Amino acid sequence: MPQSLSKVIIHIIFSAKNREGWLDSDVRPRMHAYLATVCRNLGAELVRVGGVTDHVDIVTTLPRTVSQADFIEEIEKASSKWI
Repeated sequence: MPQSLSKVIIHIIFSAKNREGWLDSDVRPRMHAYLATVCRNLGAELVRVGGVTDHVDIVTTLPRTVSQADFIEEIEKASSKWI
C-alpha cells in the first residue's frame, strides 16, 4: 500500500509591535517554553525556540494537518494572549 511522507521544516520569525523590547531576560524563557508547548499541541516537532527582546525565532516542522498560514496565526495569537 503506498503512503505519503513529508517533513517540512520552517523557520518562523515574528516581532513585537513596533519592534518594542517586551521580552526581557526574565520573561523570555517562560515565553519560549509556552510557544514550544503551543507548537507541540498543534502537532509539530519543535526543533528550537529562541529570540531576543524584540522578536522570537521558532524552527519547527509543519504539521500535515495544518496549513502554514493557520499554524503561524495560532502561534502569534497564543503569544499575544500570553503577553
